Amino acid sequence: MGYKVLVTNDDGYLSYGMRVLARELSRFSNVTVVCPDRSRSAAGFSLTLKEPLRIMERRFDGIPYYLVSGTPGDCVTLALFHILDEKPDIVVSGINIGENVSLIEFFMSGTVAGAIAGAVYGIPSIAFSKVVPEKDVLTVEEVREGMDIAAKISREIVGYLLRHGFPDDIDLISVNYPAKIVKDTEIKVTRLARLSLSIKVYIREDPRGTPYYWIWGEKFGNFPTDSDAYATLVSNNISITPVKLDGMSALPSGLDRLANFLNGELDKFLQ
Repeated sequence: MGYKVLVTNDDGYLSYGMRVLARELSRFSNVTVVCPDRSRSAAGFSLTLKEPLRIMERRFDGIPYYLVSGTPGDCVTLALFHILDEKPDIVVSGINIGENVSLIEFFMSGTVAGAIAGAVYGIPSIAFSKVVPEKDVLTVEEVREGMDIAAKISREIVGYLLRHGFPDDIDLISVNYPAKIVKDTEIKVTRLARLSLSIKVYIREDPRGTPYYWIWGEKFGNFPTDSDAYATLVSNNISITPVKLDGMSALPSGLDRLANFLNGELDKFLQ
């Protein structure tokens, strides 16, 4: 029980996915949950800087929960710089109700943002997400279907990474589970697809005739076969996607000519 694990999510403290994940991780580690006090889905890596945050302390399943009136980024930041006495061995975010595949969902997801926040501060971090039925209203049974199995697999993944460590060039890992995990389901190491959604903007009018807008995205049907989206949504497999954060900026970039041009022009702006 020597490992220290910080758990967060973006679905709020009532999420069954996080509850069962925290219980499974508590079998071999000291778990602290710091999560939003309500759903903060699609919050991305945002921090609350212009209003105060509040924390409520609770205990569920023998595990300390800190409920924060903010985003997953707020939760991890408060955990690391206020709540925890010492740095955790790993930050675990999820299990999200709904998959987070491709770059667009990677940057949009609050669950992935919880892992990004840990990774930015140099802590091995992992985000877990799971496909759920595409319905406007989900029953408790539909949300929970396969979640217990996903939580047990997540426990094994986290335990393995704690024992063996992350690869040297990896900052965080995004794991996506299919809707149903069956005997034929395989584990695939994948890369992020670039896009998984076809974005649409719907325009409506309120009763006073003033327009308002809904941003929505519908899933593509075709993905690169080595991508997380293909593995999870098409092949019904479990995708493990490693991410290196500083690989998002590339040098040499070919922009040296632009820099040289601007260096020669700066005097014009100072006159």
